[in-house]
Amino acid sequence: MAEYFKNVLLIGATGDLGQHILSTLLKTTTTHPSQPLTITLLTRSTSTAKFPAHPSIARIHKGDIKDREFLVTAFSGQDMIISAISPYALLDQKLMLSVAAEVGVKRFVVGEFGMDTRDEELTDSVAVFKQNREVLEYAVGVCGGDSKTVGMEYTGVICGAFLEMTLLDGEMGFEFGGREVEIYDSGRKKIEVSRMEDVARATVEICFQPGRYGDQLVYISSFTVSQRDILDALNKVDKKGPWKVVERTTEWLKERGKKRVEEGDMMGLVDEIWAVAFSDGIGEAFSRKRKLVNEEMGIGRGGDEEFIEVIKGIVEEWEAGRRK
Repeated sequence: MAEYFKNVLLIGATGDLGQHILSTLLKTTTTHPSQPLTITLLTRSTSTAKFPAHPSIARIHKGDIKDREFLVTAFSGQDMIISAISPYALLDQKLMLSVAAEVGVKRFVVGEFGMDTRDEELTDSVAVFKQNREVLEYAVGVCGGDSKTVGMEYTGVICGAFLEMTLLDGEMGFEFGGREVEIYDSGRKKIEVSRMEDVARATVEICFQPGRYGDQLVYISSFTVSQRDILDALNKVDKKGPWKVVERTTEWLKERGKKRVEEGDMMGLVDEIWAVAFSDGIGEAFSRKRKLVNEEMGIGRGGDEEFIEVIKGIVEEWEAGRRK
């Protein structure tokens, strides 16, 4: 087996998570100086994104991710592919997986970043989670399952919610502009949240451990918290607080999401996700039943004091206008 996956292609480098992954990949010249990476980026043909000039970035492929021939060209010679694809294009990964196996890619990190795809109670409750599960099942099939006939393995990184992005975008009920939060059900349901830098570190670390994490989901989490934990932290550090609380039910949130989707607003899907995540009667924080790989990947699990500091940083980011 190779010492590490040297040739790495990143899909979705312009997205929120993709930018963090790219930054972490480029930092490996310092963190893993004896194991240099050759990085390739894949973007849509319509992309106008500018990437940093860096000796590790060998090439940038621009084209149609639904075009098999384009993917064959881009994927050939790659050891590992990281898919940080948009959640609205999850099913496009099926063609990518097929092509990757065909051209001899060794590892494909599927765009599983988020809730626990193995929790059928969750995935059966939200349409977009069903797509995650469909892609995962396809990956298992392509990689051969128990009767392997190809050399490729898949890995999925399950990390819960992206803490900074979801808070600043108001997806967890917190609206920074008016300092108001909608608390769903009891507001005490614990969920997993991860800092995007931790998710990126875990993803990139797979490059350097080729003998581990193949054909499986791996679980990381920066914090296990509830809405009320977040609210308590905000009220401690936000000088514009205290925050106003509006009590809602997850059933109300689910119905709002359904109505928004019917009206053509796809953000209604986000409402449906949080209605399930915060429901007192569905699922539980995955750290209670899955093995976390934080320690073996060098990623810490934060306590109360660290969580408050992270929330303080998020408030400062909002006030600086970086996410408004």
